[in-house]
Amino acid sequence: MRTIRRTMVASALALPLMIGAAGIASADSFGSTQVQAGPDGVASHSVQADTHRGSSSFHEHSSAAGPDGVASQHKSASADRDGGSKYQEHSGWAGQDGAGSSETHSSTDGGHDQGVLSGVLGL
Repeated sequence: MRTIRRTMVASALALPLMIGAAGIASADSFGSTQVQAGPDGVASHSVQADTHRGSSSFHEHSSAAGPDGVASQHKSASADRDGGSKYQEHSGWAGQDGAGSSETHSSTDGGHDQGVLSGVLGL
């Protein structure tokens, strides 16, 4: 009787784990969006991630508006199968005291070029 109970419990636990693991292993895109609105303002947040033929990308966007002003932020990152990559972040805001923005970006070429440090070190 004890063996049968153990087998039933193990089977009951194994099925959700197998289904969950199969879903994780086969996922090549993800998306999520949330939006809130109320008496104090509105806000939204979205995330998107994809992989396709050796390349991958990630995008995130948030924005909010209320009685004190507005703000927005966007981040994105990508990598290709040749080793190239890009990153960009931008934010902006405006309110009663003024406005501002900020941006950061960087990229690498996935070609056969060596970086400065790699060339100096002979790597």
